[in-house]
Amino acid sequence: MSANYQLRVTEARQAARTEADAMGITAEMISELVDTFYGHVRSDDMLGQVFEKAIGDRWEPHLETMKRFWSAIVFHDGGYGGRPMPAHMKLKAEISPAHFERWLGLFAQTLDELGLGEAAKAAFLDRANRIAGSFQAHLFYDPYTTVPQG
Repeated sequence: MSANYQLRVTEARQAARTEADAMGITAEMISELVDTFYGHVRSDDMLGQVFEKAIGDRWEPHLETMKRFWSAIVFHDGGYGGRPMPAHMKLKAEISPAHFERWLGLFAQTLDELGLGEAAKAAFLDRANRIAGSFQAHLFYDPYTTVPQG
């Protein structure tokens, strides 16, 4: 890697850290967000059974992975290098866009419960909506059934 690349990565990470600090986002807050959110997911009538089937007794590793994932998104710290799409593709027959709507609703509810500031809440919701949209495009988009708008 070039020195310029390393410098850009360092600058990007510092900028992300500064932005997160300004919004009051900390690693501890991300941990609480993940733990609280997945507590809601596990007890949800629609999502709970899907997640239980997929994760089984491996919840602690999953939660740690999700904490690394959200930290990487917020802090650009490079702590997550996974590929989430293959795991979700395995669930394609069992999930629908309604599952994503519920996931986003529980995520927003969790952000409200934690009392995040408006900027932090908006940043998390923006990312969650982008993630959900991307996953749904990969999982459910069919160009042969999509009707062009016009």
